[in-house]
Order: sequence, then structure tokens, then C-alpha cells
Amino acid sequence: MAIRWKHYIHAEVIITYGSFMQEMCDAFFALDVTQSEDRFVYGLIKPMFDMDDEYEREKLSDIVKLSFSFSDAENPRKMTKKETEQFWSLPVMKAFLARGGKYYFDEEQRDEVESSIKELLDCWQEEIC
Repeated sequence: MAIRWKHYIHAEVIITYGSFMQEMCDAFFALDVTQSEDRFVYGLIKPMFDMDDEYEREKLSDIVKLSFSFSDAENPRKMTKKETEQFWSLPVMKAFLARGGKYYFDEEQRDEVESSIKELLDCWQEEIC
């Protein structure tokens, strides 16, 4: 069962590809505080791509780096200082901060979490998502 953070969050992400032009995307989302870091990143990125479009699927598989920044979406209201502190103390957000908001997918640079994210992003190829 999902447990949602009480405020919507705004995410900006710079997506760097191996063979395509870099893009900047954004999303507004309700954070599931129970999600693992890999599922959280996957859940933010996958909706940015049309999985019915071959070109979009190719781009998804060509991601080499993600750079995130988050802000309070002021919805339903701006977070208080205490709420902001609570938000950044959530396990998934602590993990995000430890990486400086950057995820690398080059085989020589990625760790276990990044490998899991890459597998999730590429799972459309095997139709096992």
C-alpha cells in the first residue's frame, strides 16, 4: 500500500543520452514514501516517454545520466520549514541527496541502485515490467 507525502513535489530532470540531444523535463508528483530509490526514479522517468512509440523507447534505453532537482510545488500550500526538514529526512530523499541528484548509467560508473534503475528502464524490451 502506498503512503503518499502530503504535498506535491515538482521535479526537474536533465536527461543525457548517448546518441540523442540532451533534454530537460519536469513533473509534478505525489511521493510514495515507501518506495525504494530505484522504483522512485523509474516511476518519475518512465511516464516522460511514450512506450507505444519506437523512437521514444530507443531514447529511454539510451539514457546515460539523469540529473534531478526538486522543489515544493506549493500544492495544496507551501511546505513549512519543519515539513521541508521531514521531507529531506525521508529515506528515498536521503539517498537522492547522497548522490547529489545524479544517476549514471554507464556500465563502468553505475552502482547497484543505478543498475536496477537501468534494468527497469530497459524492461520494455523483454515485456516484463
